[in-house]
Amino acid sequence: MFYDHYVLVPECIREEIEHLIAYDVHLKGIKTAYFMPSKSVIDGKAIIDIIRNLKCDNDILLLCERACPEVSIPEGYCGSLKVNNIGHIYDLFVDNMILKEHENEGTFVIVPGWAAKWEENLQFIDQFDGEPDRPFSDRYSSVLILDTGLHPDLIEKAEEFSAYVDVPFNILDVGLEHFKLAFDNLILQWGIEKKQEQLKLCNRKAASYAMSIDFIKTIADLTDESMAIDSICKLFSTMFAPKNVVYYSFHEEEMDLRYCRSPESEKDAIMQLKDSDANYLVFDTEDGFALKIMTTDDLLGIIEIHGVAFPEYLDEYLSVGYDLAKASGLAISNIRRYHEVFRSREEQVKLSELLRSTNRILSHDIVNDLQIILGALDLLEENNDPTFFSMIRKAANKSVSLIKDVKELDLSSSDREQLVIQDVRHIIDSVISKYNADLSVKGNCLVMVDKAMVSVLDNLVSNAFVHGSASKVDIDIKESGGTCEVTVADNGTGVPDNIKQKVFDEGFKYGSTGHTGFGLFIAKQTIERYNGSIRVEDNMPSGAKFVIELAAAETDVHIVN
Repeated sequence: MFYDHYVLVPECIREEIEHLIAYDVHLKGIKTAYFMPSKSVIDGKAIIDIIRNLKCDNDILLLCERACPEVSIPEGYCGSLKVNNIGHIYDLFVDNMILKEHENEGTFVIVPGWAAKWEENLQFIDQFDGEPDRPFSDRYSSVLILDTGLHPDLIEKAEEFSAYVDVPFNILDVGLEHFKLAFDNLILQWGIEKKQEQLKLCNRKAASYAMSIDFIKTIADLTDESMAIDSICKLFSTMFAPKNVVYYSFHEEEMDLRYCRSPESEKDAIMQLKDSDANYLVFDTEDGFALKIMTTDDLLGIIEIHGVAFPEYLDEYLSVGYDLAKASGLAISNIRRYHEVFRSREEQVKLSELLRSTNRILSHDIVNDLQIILGALDLLEENNDPTFFSMIRKAANKSVSLIKDVKELDLSSSDREQLVIQDVRHIIDSVISKYNADLSVKGNCLVMVDKAMVSVLDNLVSNAFVHGSASKVDIDIKESGGTCEVTVADNGTGVPDNIKQKVFDEGFKYGSTGHTGFGLFIAKQTIERYNGSIRVEDNMPSGAKFVIELAAAETDVHIVN
């Protein structure tokens, strides 16, 4: 069946074409369009106008005699065009050997449809036959009309034409058998060629899908998005041999140039594509294109291809590239989901560790302190010894410290999304205000933290006086190269080299003044949650120096030191 297929043929065989289509089931669905011979037909304009008036997706078979005009599909037309030059229209109705005999005798051969409109057709012959001033009777000795049996007024028209050109005519009864075979053969050949084109397209699609599958297998195990993007761009480079490949990555409205072989980029066009509903665009130079790398819901990136090796195959390149872009979108999406799951697992592990630490504190240390208090109360009741008051006070204070540490441990596990820009000097001023001691502060900078930062700095200052027996603490704040460095230095006893690596471990206690062993562990957890670092060094000439490094917050606010 040939639904929505058109045959575009000369007006002179209208009756024969429509008769075959009406009575031959194999031709069912074929539609027809006709043209009269004219100058605009010779240069192709009339035929192009006819094609423009057809539906955008119709496939067309153009039959014309002698030299077919140079006809190309009009811009915006979606169907295909097959041009078939059959030499002479009357070749479709009778064996060529018979016609040759008549032509050699100077016979002018026509079909009934030509005779029906002989005035218009003769005018065209006189204009474009090469001898417009030479009488028809000097050029031809007779007229032969091929009778198909579909024109009841054929003899009348033949006599009119013969009398006008002053040339005798003969009628040859040819019927429709030869015409039917010839036309069926043309349609069959057209159908075969279309099937071959479809087969080629299917093969290309199959090759594209196979390549996509191999490509997916190649990057399926990748967990690094940069490596995946590099693989995608190299594949596009291999496929299309372009002069340049550019890849823009999109993540939560942020655009990042991730791969580029040269400075050339159609960034304005890329931004328009990003904000449009289209999945691709072809550049005005017609030697490259851009494709969205996406999933159903999210735009993940856009890849640009510039200066392909064979621009004439751009449509095919675009088709293959579109399939590869879909595969690429799946790969990038999987990598991002992997990292989301990985981060979620990390958070679960941290939460489990937090719960374990909290439970241990509550179930062991605080319970032990409460047992000491209860035991001391019993002894106090029996002996009325004031020494037990000191035991009770010490155990109670330790329990208070443990409870405070549990609270700070909870703060240290807070979500990074709760971080805000804060003034380090302001935080430190709030901490040291409760100490009646020799403290100095220099410098300032802004960082992204939360209220757990207060506990970190308070712990460092408290440790200096309580555990380090310091008489002075100097706090220095400075910003350099996008990093905010906070140094808390004291003149106390310092931290021995053999425990410098242990002081941040969970539960590590040293010396007679060691309390819970959680203070510096919580401080380190908190600073690392800010994506920063903390370390301990020797202070000169004596004491310890704790150094915190955090990323300085980007802001237009001017900091006063």
